[in-house]
Amino acid sequence: MTCMKRAQRIFIAVVLFSIVSACSRENDRDDNVAAEEKNEQKFDTRAEEKEANFVAGAIEEKYADIKLAELASTKSSNKEVQEVAQQLVKDQSESLAVLQNLANKKGIVFPAEEGEQTSEKVNELSKQEDPDFDKKWCDEIIGKHKKTIREFELMRDKSTDPELKEIITHDLQGLRAHLDRLDSLEENIM
Repeated sequence: MTCMKRAQRIFIAVVLFSIVSACSRENDRDDNVAAEEKNEQKFDTRAEEKEANFVAGAIEEKYADIKLAELASTKSSNKEVQEVAQQLVKDQSESLAVLQNLANKKGIVFPAEEGEQTSEKVNELSKQEDPDFDKKWCDEIIGKHKKTIREFELMRDKSTDPELKEIITHDLQGLRAHLDRLDSLEENIM
């Protein structure tokens, strides 16, 4: 009988642990969606809501860029890729801090890490071997930078918040410099 009770307790513990783990993973995946929903409730105008969601999304993208750059700085055997990746980590971490400060100042809810899609991409890239890794990483990070630049330019043009516009303008300079360096890097590794 004691063995049966012990087995039941273990089974119950395993089931509870599985439920808690699943809920925790689901909460992590929905971090940006939850932030957007909270920002929708918090801000009065549609323009303020869009700006808040832009900041939350930009923060998530900074986390993504940092995670991808950290992967390249440790996985690549190409010294130039490692140097570019380390510079990206440094610059994107600084930009992330600026955006987080703005979000905190304005009461914007934002995610605490990169999104699920980035986690999957990092996992996929981590399985690549050199030189395929370097090429695929460059393609991924260049594509992300081009998309981010377009989104930042659009928000800079639409935003009515002078502080946000200033942050975006400054960040765009860094993003364009990164893109130039990444384009050059991609040519060198082909």
